[in-house]
Amino acid sequence: MHKHDVIILGAGLSGLSTAMHSGGDYLLVERDERVGGLTRTEDIDGFLFNHTGHWLHLRNDDVKQLVADLLPDGMLTVDRKARIYTHGVFTGYPFQANLAGLPAPVLRACVQNAVEAAVRRAAKPRSRPKSFLEYVRHHFGDGIADYFIVPYNTKLWGVSPGEVTADWTQRFVPVPDVAGIVDGALGTADRAMGYNATFLYPAAGGIESLPRAMESRLDPGRIRLKTQPSAINVSEKWVEIEGERTSYDHLVSTLPLPELVALTRDAPGTIRRAAGRLRCSPLRYVNVGLSIERPLDGSHWIYLPEARFPFYRVGSASNAVPSLAPPGRSSLYVELANDQQAPQEDVVRAIAAFLKEIGSIRDESELLFAAFREHPYGYVIYDKPCARARRTILDFFDGNQVQSIGRYGAWTYNSMEDAILDGMVAARRIRGL
Repeated sequence: MHKHDVIILGAGLSGLSTAMHSGGDYLLVERDERVGGLTRTEDIDGFLFNHTGHWLHLRNDDVKQLVADLLPDGMLTVDRKARIYTHGVFTGYPFQANLAGLPAPVLRACVQNAVEAAVRRAAKPRSRPKSFLEYVRHHFGDGIADYFIVPYNTKLWGVSPGEVTADWTQRFVPVPDVAGIVDGALGTADRAMGYNATFLYPAAGGIESLPRAMESRLDPGRIRLKTQPSAINVSEKWVEIEGERTSYDHLVSTLPLPELVALTRDAPGTIRRAAGRLRCSPLRYVNVGLSIERPLDGSHWIYLPEARFPFYRVGSASNAVPSLAPPGRSSLYVELANDQQAPQEDVVRAIAAFLKEIGSIRDESELLFAAFREHPYGYVIYDKPCARARRTILDFFDGNQVQSIGRYGAWTYNSMEDAILDGMVAARRIRGL
């Protein structure tokens, strides 16, 4: 039996980061033909596409230093240009802090309900919402909930926000106080809210430039591409790879948590049943090439809560980084709603109709191509069974010296920075730090 100190499953950002920081004898196994996972970049006729929006939001000093070292002259800093399109008008992002411009009845309901919600919170300051639906009504009132947050997230997850807990919100849902909501309704909000007000992006080559730079720091002899495990035994500490068993001292997996459980031969029934309770919405999207230069009125992405659109977000990476499209052209990524399914030809017609409605194109002929893509894992659904099932599985693996990390390995909602940090932490644990 072959032996490695560390076996790392998956060469996305978490796996690459683990390998970079672990040192010693490691084997990095990746089932695809190149590293990067969901941070890979696809080239279609000179248009560079990522798996929808992949923007670097950095807060941690160690990650900032790492990225600066990996791409010393190749990062752009971009100020976010994000908007919401509803009721035929654009408003700023986040919706709850930028209500100015909405039709008068909608604006009145949003502000009035937000004030009423603030009064209720003052009367019951220790009230704790049990679901995300209760959370948004608690913090923002029924108007903001019903006109944007509820329909938008229903399209994103494919399930009602009433099924989802508020455990995931943390830094991802900006919560202005009632004064901030009123300021936004008056158009006097003076600062951008949210964790992604600015972001970094490689100046050339798409987001895959980052994992490629990470790969360049690794020993190529320790990376096996187009290879995947067929079985794992955590009590005997071996992984079966291409029909051969390889033993390890430390195993780090970035595989989606249900897939890790399915591969683990000695996972008990309680763990398999827990894995069956984990849910995740798929990532369904369309890569679009346009013959025009600046779609979406220059916005980087637009949120679309209305059910009449079979997509919940439309973004243009080339608006942020022009080198991602050929000269004189532009690109879109269109994220498809998970609460409805439309034939591809209907989706393309809807995209063209939306672009004409907002004045981005004059004719369907300006839409050069629409390439449909799907990935089984998009957004983890934090329903009531999720937290306990996730904790049960992770505790089992941790107790067997297996670290399951990354967005889907840890079964969480996080950023690219978090994925890199997960690898750093896993490597420190391996080294006993």
